Amino acid sequence: MSILFQMFSAFFTIGLFAFGGGYAVLSFLQQEVERRGWMTTERFVDFIAISQSTPGPIAINMATFVGYEVAGVPGALAATLAVALPGIILIMIFALFVFHFYERPAVQAVFLGLRPAVVGLVAAAAWQIGKVAVVNWVAGGVSIVCILLIAKWKVSPVILVIGSAIAGILFF
Repeated sequence: MSILFQMFSAFFTIGLFAFGGGYAVLSFLQQEVERRGWMTTERFVDFIAISQSTPGPIAINMATFVGYEVAGVPGALAATLAVALPGIILIMIFALFVFHFYERPAVQAVFLGLRPAVVGLVAAAAWQIGKVAVVNWVAGGVSIVCILLIAKWKVSPVILVIGSAIAGILFF
């Protein structure tokens, strides 16, 4: 099976079943990348940092970077299209049907059931990434400071990315 077909299939599946936005996709994506041996966990974490630092949704950015890493420009195009296509299809279906029925209790129950699962997926991705990214007490401190600044004071992620880059230059 060609690498482009493997990539399209993997990213289409990720895009189809990864509810909850970009960060929820990271857990699925990390498992797929590791299972297929496309890159090391350290490289994957580097791509997360780059994806977070570049404009656009993190899931699309990650798909593009992983696709490029594995199969060049054709891989980037295949992975990006594949991860985005399910969302486009689902949004069109939602626009046609779900919002018409949104106020119904059964639909509300589905959304209430999905919310904790999304939190779990994001927490699992954070745990897996944290095990690789937090390499010493400085990295741990930067992580904790970023969490506090965002959670308590709503500091812009742009400021945190710039500050973390400066901390990286100073301490690493």
